[in-house]
Amino acid sequence: MKRIFYVLIVSFLLISCTAKQQKELVILSVNDMHGHIEQMPKLAYIADSLRNIYPELLIVSAGDNRTGNAYNDKYPEHPNLPMINLMNQIGFEASALGNHEFDGNIDGIRYFVNTAHFPLICANTFFTGYPDLKLSPYVTITKNINGKEVKIILLSLIETTNEGHPSAHVKNMQNVDFADAKDVIKDYLHLKDSCNVFVLLSHLGKEEELELAAEYPQFDLIIGGHSHDLCTETLPDGVLYTQSKYYLKDATVTKLQIKNGKVVGKEAQVIDLNKVNKVDEAIQKEVDKYYAEPEFHKVIGHAATPFNDKKALGAFMTDAQRYLTNADIAMQNPGGVRFDNMHGGNITKADIYNLDPFNNSLVICEMTGKQVEDFLVLASNSDHNCTHVSGITYDITYAQSDDGQSGFVSAKAYLENGKRIDQKKVYKVTVNSYMALWAKGHCLTMEDSGLGANDAEFKYLEDHDNVDYQDVERYHLTILN
Repeated sequence: MKRIFYVLIVSFLLISCTAKQQKELVILSVNDMHGHIEQMPKLAYIADSLRNIYPELLIVSAGDNRTGNAYNDKYPEHPNLPMINLMNQIGFEASALGNHEFDGNIDGIRYFVNTAHFPLICANTFFTGYPDLKLSPYVTITKNINGKEVKIILLSLIETTNEGHPSAHVKNMQNVDFADAKDVIKDYLHLKDSCNVFVLLSHLGKEEELELAAEYPQFDLIIGGHSHDLCTETLPDGVLYTQSKYYLKDATVTKLQIKNGKVVGKEAQVIDLNKVNKVDEAIQKEVDKYYAEPEFHKVIGHAATPFNDKKALGAFMTDAQRYLTNADIAMQNPGGVRFDNMHGGNITKADIYNLDPFNNSLVICEMTGKQVEDFLVLASNSDHNCTHVSGITYDITYAQSDDGQSGFVSAKAYLENGKRIDQKKVYKVTVNSYMALWAKGHCLTMEDSGLGANDAEFKYLEDHDNVDYQDVERYHLTILN
């Protein structure tokens, strides 16, 4: 894999005066930006630098443009407005629909479609219950390459690994239908015959994208997303596959040589944006304005020590949820903990919004002790990692298998006094509304509290001085081979 940095960009600019006519199609691509607008000034500088050499530059995103940065996701005027505005200014020409686009619910997607100067595309999502909202399955873009018109078709697909839905909260996808990507893609292969460059702009994840690349050599290029991989790879049948990690840490520049209307050469190079030390000044001023929003900087609590890992952060979140709902036990899915670690000292609203951007409602369940232990297994399997807890500790066993049947198989929970949880006693258990979907049929009763997870985190910090989650251990994992 080649990595090009600022030095190479400068060298491009030095020879740009000799490039009288663009002789190749150049694509600047990103994926899974997750609202990290602080990197957009660097991306804008790269885009401007490339555009000076390649006026027909094509800029695209493979989805998940939001969710991961409070300064974008919770912006008071309208969530996701900063990212959309910046993408407009940089000159994006298409974006795939990512699963986290649904975090803003249908209104958020509608706002994106109505505000962006470029199309949001997807072939296997159907907004059946919303007549005013329809995404095109693909987009056709024309560029002038070497004095000739070159037609590019970008087809897009989204993953449906959450029981036939994308990996987002089902409540945000009501009256929306989805089809499996592998069932849909065949309907669009004929597009290869009506364009010069056929691109799959995908949000399926590397594993499935590589499967499609191997099965369908009709694609000249697959620009992937969702799995947060960093990859440029040309497969045996000639399909070029790229993915640019996440959080705008990297971007990819792909060059396609076209002769007699067909792609005859391909190469992709990765730009490490952390190595770029130049910014677009106008975009930087725009980002600075978003980051200056006073509401984000309000101090709401203090931590005596840093939160060194997700165990500490998950413990804090579940303690807050149990505290606000006066529950016996609280559980948090690990996928909802969006930081790997967090600083100590003053904690601001932005810190909490970044840690827990989903702000799912808190649901109160009644579970027997046996149901608690069974649900720990179910929830850990559902989110592919150990569940965070408050009010109990637990031992959990994971069985590895070569036949694809690996998973969590049993759990034993212990109360704070060290005794095994009473198998027959009924406990009040708080879970978020995302986890509550798994809990149906695995609890005695279920009721939405009307409180949000952020409410719990704010209240807990307000009522507890100098929280300390150093060296927290609330579960023990045993792996059986």
